[in-house]
Amino acid sequence: MYWLFILFIFPALGSAVYVLAVILPGAAGSATAHKARAAAQKAIDPGREARAALTQVEISRTPGSLKRAADALLETGRGEDALTLAREAASGAFAEDEGILFTLARAQFATGQYDAALATLDTLRDAHPDLRHPEGHLLYARTLEALGRTGEALTTYAAVADYYPGPEARARWAMLLEQEGDAETARARWQEIMAAARHAPKFVLRTHRKWLDMARSRA
Repeated sequence: MYWLFILFIFPALGSAVYVLAVILPGAAGSATAHKARAAAQKAIDPGREARAALTQVEISRTPGSLKRAADALLETGRGEDALTLAREAASGAFAEDEGILFTLARAQFATGQYDAALATLDTLRDAHPDLRHPEGHLLYARTLEALGRTGEALTTYAAVADYYPGPEARARWAMLLEQEGDAETARARWQEIMAAARHAPKFVLRTHRKWLDMARSRA
C-alpha cells in the first residue's frame, strides 16, 4: 500500500498517485476504458455478443469459442448455461489455460458453487504463479467472503484493492468492514475512493457510477 504513505505525506499528490496506480493504469487502453466501451455496447444490445458467440460455437466448437460464449452468457445472467460451456472448454489440453479457468470460476461463483470456484482459482494460481490477475484476485476475495471466511477475505481485499483498476475492490472491502462493525476503517476506504474520483475523467466516473454513488453516500 505504498500510495497510502504518499497520501499522508503529500495529500494532493497522493490522490493523484492513487488514480494513476489504481484507477487509470493504462489510459485509453486500460481495463477501465475497455469496460466503458463494453458497457456502452451492452446497453445498446445486451444479447448481441451472446448470440454471436453461440453462433460461433455452432460453427466451430473450440475451447476459445466455448469460453467466449460462456463469458457472454454470464453477462446476460445465464450462469448454468455458461457453466456447461466453461466446463467443456476447460477439459483436455486447455485445462490450465488462464482465461478459461477464470471463466470457469466466474460461472461457478455465479451459480453458487463457491467451493468449486475457490478450487478453480487455486488451480489458476498454481498453474500460473507469476500471473498478475486483478479480476481473478477480486473474485478470490469475493469467494472467500461468500464462504464465510471473513478474515481471509478482508486480507485478500486489502491486497487486491491496491492494484485493481477501479473502485470495486476497495468498495467491497469497505462493505465487508462495515458488516464486521469496523465503521471507522470502512469510512476511510470510502473516502479514498472519493479522493481518487475527484481526479478521474468522466468516462471513469460513468463506468463506476454504482461504486462511486455508494462511496459518496457512506464517506
